Amino acid sequence: MSSFLGTERRTLRAGASGTRDRLVARVARMAGWLSRVTRMGAGATVPGRIVHRLDPGFIRRRAAALPDGIVVVSGTNGKTTTASMVQSVLRSQGISFIANPTGSNLLGGVANALVEAAPGTRMGVFEVDEAALPRLVPLLKPRLLILTNVFRDQLDRFGEPERVAALLRLACERLPDGATVVANADDIQLWSAVQACDPIGFGVSGISVSSDSGTEAEPVGCPSCGAELEFTHRTLANLGQARCERCGWRSARPRHRARVVATAGLEGIVFEIADEIVTLPVGGVHSAYNAAAAITAVEVLGIPAGAAIGALEEYQPRFGRAEEIRFEDHTLWLGLIKNPAGATVLTQQVAADRRVGAVVLSVNDNDADGQDISWIWDADFETLVESGMPLVPGGRRADDVAVRLRYAGGQPLPAQRDPLTALRAALDAAPDHDLIVVLATYTAMLDIREALFDRSTRVQDAATA
Repeated sequence: MSSFLGTERRTLRAGASGTRDRLVARVARMAGWLSRVTRMGAGATVPGRIVHRLDPGFIRRRAAALPDGIVVVSGTNGKTTTASMVQSVLRSQGISFIANPTGSNLLGGVANALVEAAPGTRMGVFEVDEAALPRLVPLLKPRLLILTNVFRDQLDRFGEPERVAALLRLACERLPDGATVVANADDIQLWSAVQACDPIGFGVSGISVSSDSGTEAEPVGCPSCGAELEFTHRTLANLGQARCERCGWRSARPRHRARVVATAGLEGIVFEIADEIVTLPVGGVHSAYNAAAAITAVEVLGIPAGAAIGALEEYQPRFGRAEEIRFEDHTLWLGLIKNPAGATVLTQQVAADRRVGAVVLSVNDNDADGQDISWIWDADFETLVESGMPLVPGGRRADDVAVRLRYAGGQPLPAQRDPLTALRAALDAAPDHDLIVVLATYTAMLDIREALFDRSTRVQDAATA
């Protein structure tokens, strides 16, 4: 059902370029297979890197061959989930697409997805790393760019959030004529950075934290005069609606705003958007933002909000993003943490859910996580400590996590660098509870998933078995 996505049909030109593409793709697939069988990697990026090395024009040609174009999602938090939500809507409409579902969001991961594109594929939906975005936009020429937010993240790689905002602005300036930008209107720094690109906004209301920013929030001055802003409501960290008393500047009015009407801890959130009620099967205000972004974006593609909402109410969480796994007669709820804003919204969500028996906090400092883990001192771990739940420090930096929890006033269980030992310590600490929460950085989550291999079952897979 792609009639509303445009009637233009573009096919890859036959001849030398088509033959070369097939040959390069065959070599790349073999490299990916070797990477997997030798356990040197998941084979998600090596093929793409080989493709780009052998044929730098491959990405541009393959992207141009997709009849209904490409959608790109970028920003600090929410890339994977927002892209997955857009994909769920497209799937519900019978639209074939390619994606980079493993989270490989650099050039190699995108190229690899294009290598694997099946004949007849109509669209591409890619999450793209913020630093890689300015380079990939001219190659992919997306018709739609979705920007989620800008938070402090990977300080050793990005420095301050202003640099991320500048990268997103540069990417917007490199978009092809006629492309559309959908951006978070509640993110003042992001919106002011891309405002010249005439973005379509989304936002969230109906839930509010203190009007004073916490340590997880970034200070934001008036984009017009630089004066201190007054928030009329703040939803998460530095997200919300604000105004300037000095010059009269106000936050932009989004096309779609999700108004939260009920929350259910980790289980879900209910909000109103486009005059319809949505019951989302994943919790947290961040989930409402991701869904609002997806609904706004697919509307640009011609898919009505009602159709999108129906698909999102059946949404299944992706790797480490509210994913549930059965392990030794317990349910593990997996959440990715990587910066103060994202960690804080999850710790508060977890602490409010009375079903949770214990929490594993697993932090690594590999390149993909960010080697600077000072962000843990600005995340709200105090709320977890106050909940009284048993807390197990884990990961390569388990000892640092234990120190952070003690400074928060807690008495964590012994630090466990081994992921399986950490999980079993949490299970032993909460024998009367079914639900155990695992909050982990990216590679720590990979370590946990590897430890659980052949020892666990995804909850949704078990339910349909």
